[in-house]
Amino acid sequence: MVGVPFIDLAALRVLVVDDEEGPRTLVASVLRDLGIGQVDTAADGQEALERFRSDGVGYGLIICDWMMPRLNGLDLLKRVRETNSDLPFLMVTALATMEAVKKALAHHVSGYIAKPFTPDQLEEKIFLVLVQKGIGDG
Repeated sequence: MVGVPFIDLAALRVLVVDDEEGPRTLVASVLRDLGIGQVDTAADGQEALERFRSDGVGYGLIICDWMMPRLNGLDLLKRVRETNSDLPFLMVTALATMEAVKKALAHHVSGYIAKPFTPDQLEEKIFLVLVQKGIGDG
């Protein structure tokens, strides 16, 4: 398609964070179907933060649920932004209220998607977030 930047999905490493196994598996499956090179998962925000801190430079995208035990998605976003202000971060939430969206935007979330969503809707959001951050440019 003309005007759409090339994104090397095979070279992309993504971290999927959700405390529920079903949604976490679904998102990881959609990513693998897209041809994403490496998909890592975490069962809560604290586990994700530990993975990010040990190898944060390796991630090209984080897809994270909002409501989780130990460390929620908004708090994870805040921690990620302390060290990486432009890493694409897609928030997944059942809380798509204006107030929740404002909180996420205040901490520079790259995008959000409301549950429930279809694989096609998720793919569209992933591409929008990656393109707006210039992944694959140059």
